[in-house]
Amino acid sequence: MCGNAMVVAIQRMLVLGGALLGAASASWPVVAAPAQPALPVAGLLLLLFLLLLLALAYALKLKFDLKRALQPKPDMQGFYSLHDDISGFPNKYALQRQLDLILKSAPEQQFALILLKIEQFEQINQLLGHSNSNLILAQIAQRINDQLASESKILTFEYRQQQPVRVCHLGSVDFAIWLDIGHQPARAEFLAKQLQQSVPQPMLVHGCAIDYKLGVGIALYPDHSTELNELLERAYLALQHYQWQRGASSLFSQDMINYTTEKLALMAELRQAIDDQQLVLFVQPQMNMKSRQVLAAEVLIRWRHPKKGLLAPEAFLALAEEMGVIYPLSQWVLEQAIQTIASLTEQQLVSRIAVNISSKELLHDELVDALEVLFDKYQVNPQLLMLEVSERALLADPPRAMAMMQRLHRLGVELALDDFGTGFSSLAFLRKLPVQYVKVDCSFISELHKTEAHMAITGAIIDMARNLGLGVIAEGVEGAEVEDKLLRMGCQRGQGFWYSQPFELSGFPAWLRQWQHRHPG
Repeated sequence: MCGNAMVVAIQRMLVLGGALLGAASASWPVVAAPAQPALPVAGLLLLLFLLLLLALAYALKLKFDLKRALQPKPDMQGFYSLHDDISGFPNKYALQRQLDLILKSAPEQQFALILLKIEQFEQINQLLGHSNSNLILAQIAQRINDQLASESKILTFEYRQQQPVRVCHLGSVDFAIWLDIGHQPARAEFLAKQLQQSVPQPMLVHGCAIDYKLGVGIALYPDHSTELNELLERAYLALQHYQWQRGASSLFSQDMINYTTEKLALMAELRQAIDDQQLVLFVQPQMNMKSRQVLAAEVLIRWRHPKKGLLAPEAFLALAEEMGVIYPLSQWVLEQAIQTIASLTEQQLVSRIAVNISSKELLHDELVDALEVLFDKYQVNPQLLMLEVSERALLADPPRAMAMMQRLHRLGVELALDDFGTGFSSLAFLRKLPVQYVKVDCSFISELHKTEAHMAITGAIIDMARNLGLGVIAEGVEGAEVEDKLLRMGCQRGQGFWYSQPFELSGFPAWLRQWQHRHPG
């Protein structure tokens, strides 16, 4: 194609040159031919030479332009075919390409696929918007990669500024690491736990302390599969199992294949358990730590499963919320709590009853209407019911959550912010909430007496709550030393094993009567 263009260009220039010469000869005066015609011939030759040079230059320019046009444009298409467009880290296709090469050269080698998932990231997304969330996502990916800088047994995709890139972004909030474990499968779990402890450091964005956790699932090559897609499925099952049962192993096992089916069956049984009266409420008192007066009691649900025995809420509540069983369950708990308040009032025993409500329950439009019906049915003062809402529950849909909290406040229900200090709330957001109390999370209280750092953090949280005009409830008081420190910090209200372990709600009136007899206050 370049040769044809050159020939056409030269032909055009020659035609142009001929036309110029013809025009020039036509304009010359007709005179007698000189005796020596050498000068005009030399001029013609010079003109023809110049025209040829111009033609050659034009042809070379055409060739250069054509070559540049055929070169791939630097539009990053090749880069983004192998990298995630949000984080910039290698994607699943890049991982598959690398594994095809590795497994051909070392088919007998043992590897681990470590799956990492940022938990509850949708709340960050709803709170801060997509652009800020994408920035946080990219920063978390970089944090994970930074923690792997010294791990030479991890698949390295490329180098950037002489730093290895060892994280694969599978999409959404999921990341993968390919680890050479040799003959030590425990290395994968050890590395995963290190990442869970070191990566989730809080980020401060627009006045909000953004906290997050990493879920983990691990599948082994070739023990669990030799195909990447199947290994990913196994790792996701292990991750799901880890999320359902905190503290469980994050390594895949064949039992997990049936685990999902068992969970679905458990939810079907839970629906029936409400009707069959298999559910039971326990209660744990909240004290004035100085006067020992009982101020309230928090109800805690248990399930007396006919085959599995007594199940703690961790075994079924999160799954119930995920699968839509939480609404009838919460309605049952609220009615039992309000019925208990009515019974205590009849016996001239005064104590508030506190009930935890989930994010889905908080956003349910019928919550206030259902409470009004129950208060009227049992003739109960709404102020004797306290609803505890976690910070995380408020962030599922902040505008709707705020509107619902305002409606509950107008109804007369007391409101407490649970797990205070562990969520994402900014001070501006907290100031608008119509809550009367905050519960300082037990993770702060239980460590209070061990280090000065824990004491300083707890003191700062308590001061912050008091400066906002809120009462403070310390959760997880387990000894006199902790109680004494809390009182000196200005916290008056506590809950924990130091006062009472949880016991059945049906026994609360008798317990309260005996307690008041021993502590007349």
